[in-house]
Amino acid sequence: MNDKKKSTIKDVAALAEVSIGVVSRVLNPGTGSVSERTRQRIIAAMQTLSYTPQSAARELKTNLNNTIGLVVADISNDFFSEISDLIVRRAREMAMNVILVTTQEDPLLERESLEMLMQKRVKAIIATPTSANKDMWQSISNMGIAIVFIDRYLEDFTGASVIGFNNETSARQATSYLVEQGHRRIGWISGPLNTSTSLQRLEGYKKGLQAQGIECNKQLIAVKNFRDPLASQSLDELLSLADPPTAIIIGNTSIAPVIMSRIRELKLAVPDDLSVIVYHDSHWSRLLSPSISVIKHPLEELASKALLSLSSEQQKPCELDSILVKRESVSRIK
Repeated sequence: MNDKKKSTIKDVAALAEVSIGVVSRVLNPGTGSVSERTRQRIIAAMQTLSYTPQSAARELKTNLNNTIGLVVADISNDFFSEISDLIVRRAREMAMNVILVTTQEDPLLERESLEMLMQKRVKAIIATPTSANKDMWQSISNMGIAIVFIDRYLEDFTGASVIGFNNETSARQATSYLVEQGHRRIGWISGPLNTSTSLQRLEGYKKGLQAQGIECNKQLIAVKNFRDPLASQSLDELLSLADPPTAIIIGNTSIAPVIMSRIRELKLAVPDDLSVIVYHDSHWSRLLSPSISVIKHPLEELASKALLSLSSEQQKPCELDSILVKRESVSRIK
C-alpha cells in the first residue's frame, strides 16, 4: 500500500511562490488574468509534484464549469485539425476539458452546436465562426461565456476576442514574390468570400498586383465553395482563358488538395507549366516533389494565445505573422 502523501494546491502554490488564488486562476481560465511567465512556473510546479487535473477537480470547491467549447469549420481540413489538436493538448495542460464540434461551414449546424454548448454552460467558446448567427453569439456573450474567434471574425461584433493572421499582408507578399519572379498573369483561387479570411487574402492579392504596377483582372480570380466536389473546375476555368495564368495562389487550405489533384490529372508540370503557392503548410506540401511553396501560419502561437486570452479581459484583435516559405514550386520567367 502506498502511503505517500498526495500533493495539494497549497504545495503547488508554495513551490511556484504564488498564492493559492493564482494557481486556481490557472486551473480555471476566465476567473482572472495570469502572466505567461507565472503560468509556466505553476505548470512546472504541478509537474514536479505530480499534481494532476483530477486532484485539482477534487480540491477546487467551485461551481464554475471547467469545460470549453471548440467550434471549427471543417475537421477534415488539415488547418483546422491541426489547430484543434494543439488547442486540446494545450487545454489539457491547463486542466480544462474540451467539447469539439464542427460546423461544416453550415450556419444552421453552427446554430445547433452553439445551442448545445449554451445548454452545457461551458466556460468559454473558441471558434472559427461562419458569417451568420450574430444574434446567437450575442446571447452567448450576454450569458458571460467568454468568446474567442480564431482565424476569422464576425463584422461589427464586439463581444469576442479575435486572434488571427496577417492575411492581407501575406497574400500581398506572395503575389509580389511571383511578380518578382517574372509572372504577370497570376491566378487566385479561393473559397466563398463570406468570411473575413477570404476577403482579407483577396484584398492582399489585389494590393500585391497594384504595388507591382499590374492591373487586377477579374478573369484570373476563381471563387468556389470549398466543399463542392466540382471545385477543381476553378483551375480548368483559369487554364481555358485565351491568356492563362503562369502561376496561381490557392488562398484556401480546404480547396488546395483538390486543385493539386487536378494539376496531376492534367499532367501539368510544377513549376515548369504552372507555378503554385498554397496557404497553410500541410504535411503533404512538404512531401510532394517538387515541394510546394506555402504561406506558413504560427499555429502553436495561435493555440496558446487563444487559451491565454480566456483569462484576460483584453479584447483587442491580435494579428499573428504568417510567413512565405519559398520552396520548389515557383519558377522564374525570364
